[in-house]
Amino acid sequence: MGSISLVEGGVLQVQVVEIPEKGLALKVSDLSWFPDQEVSRQEDLRAEVFLSRTDERVFVSGSIEFVLLCSCDRCLNEFELPRDITFRVVFDLKGEDPALTAKEYECDKSLMDVVFLEKPVIDLATVLSQQVILSLPLKNICRQDCRGICPSCGEDLNMSICSCNIDDSESPFGILGQLITKK
Repeated sequence: MGSISLVEGGVLQVQVVEIPEKGLALKVSDLSWFPDQEVSRQEDLRAEVFLSRTDERVFVSGSIEFVLLCSCDRCLNEFELPRDITFRVVFDLKGEDPALTAKEYECDKSLMDVVFLEKPVIDLATVLSQQVILSLPLKNICRQDCRGICPSCGEDLNMSICSCNIDDSESPFGILGQLITKK
């Protein structure tokens, strides 16, 4: 497996014509493509990519492994979340037909996951960065049974039980609890 570093100010680009018939396997050693401004992580990170092509299509598959550093959305404690991402992206070389560039493409189901290229160049830094962002969880929870914090005193309910008496009837959803108890 070859090793490739980012070039030209953090842009890793592979010309489609440079992808050999047997494919191109790369181990990405320079990690400046990682979206550090959006995501916190531990230092260890592994990224591998394999590119192959047919006449009009380029297939990019690979894996990214890292440990995400998160703050729990319920209890606000820091925790580590291992991420093991595998991905496959299909690129289609856009033809030089001016009629195709002037109108929108009509897509059937087979083209819904295809990215159309303006130029015959694959920007791997963008592909890898997008895959990391797409893999982020919608909600960061440190463990399945996390109880969160008390809304009154701020006590971490995973560590101890507070003495606050929370009246659920004052909640905008309190009426729902009354409906359940009436049945």
